[in-house]
Amino acid sequence: MSFCSKCGAQLNPDDRFCQSCGAPVNAEPAARPAAARVQTEEISSGDKWLSVLAYCGPLVFVPMFVRQDSDFVQYHVHQGFNLFVFYVALMLGRWTLGIIPYVGTYFFRYIFDIASIIIGVFSIIGIVNSLRGVKRPLPWFGSKLDLLKTWFHK
Repeated sequence: MSFCSKCGAQLNPDDRFCQSCGAPVNAEPAARPAAARVQTEEISSGDKWLSVLAYCGPLVFVPMFVRQDSDFVQYHVHQGFNLFVFYVALMLGRWTLGIIPYVGTYFFRYIFDIASIIIGVFSIIGIVNSLRGVKRPLPWFGSKLDLLKTWFHK
């Protein structure tokens, strides 16, 4: 199976030009682009469902300790743990600042509600990635921050 070196579209063996962008096909097959590359190892459905638990708040601790030997599950545990810590910090901030009259009860309330929705959307993105069997970092911080590794691993 070969791919276009210009646009990354899949090519048929007898194609001389890419049907997507029209670029000439080289004699040697091009490597699949990094953005279109999918994990090649086979992930069991049990590991997929355990990695889904990693994005369900405190249930992140179940796959954390049940499947310590699975790189796929532990990858999603690290992503889900970051979301869980952010959610706990968000709720503590909301409860703490909620004591302040007017500012805490009205202004901060809406900011925290929006942040909770964003965390929920990130959880859904993580769940979809888990069920698809891919290791893809969450938007904004998934590839930059790993609190579990920072706090508990040397």
